[in-house]
Amino acid sequence: MTAEAWAVLLTVLLVGWVVLDGAVQGAGATLLQEQGPDGKERRRPPARRRMVLGAVGPLLLPGEVWLVAAIGVLIGVFPHAEADLLAVGYPVAIVLVGSWALRDAGIWLRSRRPGNVWRDVWDVVLVVASIALAGSWGALLGIAWGSGLAALALGVAAVVVTRLHGDAVVAWRLRRTGLLPVLVTSVMVAAPVVGTAFAAWPRLVGGAVSEEALAALGVVALVVLPLVLAVQVAAWWLVSRPLDRRDTLFF
Repeated sequence: MTAEAWAVLLTVLLVGWVVLDGAVQGAGATLLQEQGPDGKERRRPPARRRMVLGAVGPLLLPGEVWLVAAIGVLIGVFPHAEADLLAVGYPVAIVLVGSWALRDAGIWLRSRRPGNVWRDVWDVVLVVASIALAGSWGALLGIAWGSGLAALALGVAAVVVTRLHGDAVVAWRLRRTGLLPVLVTSVMVAAPVVGTAFAAWPRLVGGAVSEEALAALGVVALVVLPLVLAVQVAAWWLVSRPLDRRDTLFF
């Protein structure tokens, strides 16, 4: 595989992550609040929180597979790009990793013990971490553009569009709407990744490892990519079903 092919693969992997995990981020950010029949915001009751998390839950682990694979490609194939990005955006990357860990902890731990206080504390952690995860990811893309203003704009935009995406996925799983809103919001969350890839393309491709290393890594990709795709097929099969009690048992 050439450096250009690896750059395309990196972009595809990151798009896969933001589409899948973006729905989880958006649902997590709005977990505590919902719009009532009168159009006003109100606190979401515990049963409906479980339903929301159950709607996006099947996307969590498959989405993280995309991210881990993307990080592997970035470090293994484009080490100079990874070093340059972290040299400027190290604090943002720390926020991203920390909020990612806390978001996952909130999802896995909120129902592990009985009691409203335990669940409510983790729900607050989940909301804050989901917002921080989306914002830090957008800011990291802006840093790749080499602009503080872009980092701010893309950070805010990521928080907004992931909320829309999460709402669309939840509504689709509850069969309150069709698939079109999900496709539209998927494009919205993916667009900054694709735009950043175009903007950073010369620096990204120019910082690839040697041709010998690219060839060796290509063999690894041939083994790993089918497994990644199989996980994604399983994830979309799970979310293609209408939401039922089986989806909410864990959450």
